[in-house]
Amino acid sequence: MPNDFLWLKNEAGEIVDRLDLSYYEFLGVPQAWQLTTGKPDVLIGISDAAVDPDQTDFKGKTRVLKSTDFKNGHGMGVAAIAAAQGDNNFGIPGVCYDCGLVTTNYGNPNLEMLLELADAGAKVINCSWVSSVGTKRGQEVVDLLLKRGVVIVAGAGNQNWATNGGQKLYYPASYQGVISVSSGMYLHSDWQKALKRENSGKPYVENLRGLVGRTAEINLDQPEPDFRIYPQSTATLNTEVDLLAPTVGVMRYSKWVSDQTLIYNTYQGTSTAAPFVTGTIGLMFSLQPALRANEVETILKLTAMNVDEVPGNAPYQGYYGAGMLQSAAALNLVKGLYESHGEALLSQQKFTRWQQSLTAFNHRVRLKNIEFTDQAQFTLQAKRQIVLMPGTRIAPDKGGHIHLSIDPSLEVEGSAL
Repeated sequence: MPNDFLWLKNEAGEIVDRLDLSYYEFLGVPQAWQLTTGKPDVLIGISDAAVDPDQTDFKGKTRVLKSTDFKNGHGMGVAAIAAAQGDNNFGIPGVCYDCGLVTTNYGNPNLEMLLELADAGAKVINCSWVSSVGTKRGQEVVDLLLKRGVVIVAGAGNQNWATNGGQKLYYPASYQGVISVSSGMYLHSDWQKALKRENSGKPYVENLRGLVGRTAEINLDQPEPDFRIYPQSTATLNTEVDLLAPTVGVMRYSKWVSDQTLIYNTYQGTSTAAPFVTGTIGLMFSLQPALRANEVETILKLTAMNVDEVPGNAPYQGYYGAGMLQSAAALNLVKGLYESHGEALLSQQKFTRWQQSLTAFNHRVRLKNIEFTDQAQFTLQAKRQIVLMPGTRIAPDKGGHIHLSIDPSLEVEGSAL
């Protein structure tokens, strides 16, 4: 474990307080670090307000293309989650802590600044900002970057369900090809540990694992408690959301930067959620440089924790993507797909939509307890074997399409594991 994982230390290396990075443990980040902690030549692009290249967690690894507003440390907070330097006796370790950073300004709906980040070498770009306007040029930029092998991740937005009912789309998150990330809870697997009471004595739960809202009403009069998510406690949910990641309970690096105060988020802002996905993608490219950019989203969705059966989520189904990010599972799938003698297991997911593709250069791909129905479109091309095991259901309707094939001539492009 890096030496800045358990204890928060100042510039002198002195312990300030104990850290609670339990959200990393939920995501499996320490397990992912057993495979890679990132590589300096894998650059993460940050388009989210200023990042100080002279600050200890970013010194020697950060290139600033254009200076921009400090915004109370917003850019620093985003960059820290994605790639703050780890094992340096200061601050916190980012998810991809040995990756490099390249930063610029933010907020252009035409996304021209993302092209500059890609020209500077960024493999994945984080956009923890939103615009109400989607433009034709913005979509063109996204398409161009994907063809160039660059992945874009964006926060879905912070307008709650009570306000928008899942109807409001924000950009760049809602462009086709951008990985849109909203907020999901991670902490308590036991509802009794999540139980709290209002001043009136009314019970509710907070930060219950897999819930798409921060808080939910609970009915204790039932043999199995019923949960009703307070719609005001959600971030933006809509049909373009792809994944969920932690927000509530995450250390606020921006406050540490601003006034050396250690506090944790109490709000479900997706600026925090997006860089967990961005950092994970940095790890994926570090582990396998030949990874195809257009398959990154598929891998993340296949390995996400499905939350369809979490009590309380039913009214929001179809609006929260494939579920909660699982970093270690994503890294292990990448490893398994690219090792010539490896195996990969696709399981524990139910897909009713999305167009997804996956290529396997390994010995065997197994499908178990996984469903592709309704309008799901899934293409799996493998070099040697595809094995369908119990619980696999392939039943698309007229809008769906499933294609499984073997091609012995498949070869990894570029550097392999």
